[in-house]
Amino acid sequence: MINMFWPPTTGQKKRCNRPRFHQFLLVAGMALLLTNCVPAPKLPLPEMNEQALLQRLQINASAFNSLRGMARIRTEDPNGSASARQVLLLAKPGRLRAEVLGPFGQPLLLLAARDDVLRVSLPREQRFLQGTATPERIARFTRAALTAEQLVRLALYDVPLIAYRDSALTQHEQSYRLLLNGDDSRRQQLDFDASGRLVKAIYFRDETALLTVAYDRFDENQSGFPQRVSVTMPVQEASFSLAYSDVELNPQLSADHFILQPPAGVVTEALP
Repeated sequence: MINMFWPPTTGQKKRCNRPRFHQFLLVAGMALLLTNCVPAPKLPLPEMNEQALLQRLQINASAFNSLRGMARIRTEDPNGSASARQVLLLAKPGRLRAEVLGPFGQPLLLLAARDDVLRVSLPREQRFLQGTATPERIARFTRAALTAEQLVRLALYDVPLIAYRDSALTQHEQSYRLLLNGDDSRRQQLDFDASGRLVKAIYFRDETALLTVAYDRFDENQSGFPQRVSVTMPVQEASFSLAYSDVELNPQLSADHFILQPPAGVVTEALP
């Protein structure tokens, strides 16, 4: 007796039912397409409290103390905008040196701040200027009225915190926001990403934003150091940004790196 559920072997090749086979391929392709279109589920936000976020800021403050590298600086104010490459040296607490380069690598401007003294050399004009490193004088070159120490700290991912009496932490979909409320109507807003990394800080007086600093393009090969820093002062309608390249973090920089000397025959002028 032949089993009806097991067809006999006849030696003939079994032919595929082409219409059903094509239909199967169509259904399988649509299922794969729908699977790819479904967004991946968002990972739950890790639980972080205010103490953990403030500790991250302290880690940043102690992790990066000096820098040597290239940077593209872009400045903007009501008078216009400018962009240039520069060689940049930074060292805490408030030492900086910038050499602005022309299209062919020739120095157009050299600026150095050390011990509260600002020195500026203009090679093409054969001029050398020197004076106290006030925020107003620094703003002529950065568009941001900051002290040398404030400028260096912000550029090295070290955001100063205001003295505050109370705080409030809110959790968003993939971020955290910490508000610090100080005296004299001062407030500070700190925005963190899902991993607790600081991406923006805003300083307020009442409801007016006085200064905003933002960080992005974090390099995990350099302990998460941001490769781009943007500083905006809305009241003055002024801003500048630094895009780093070829950066060396925490190099040993002697104090002599931050002193400029006037070229031979050039008389030192007072910075206006």
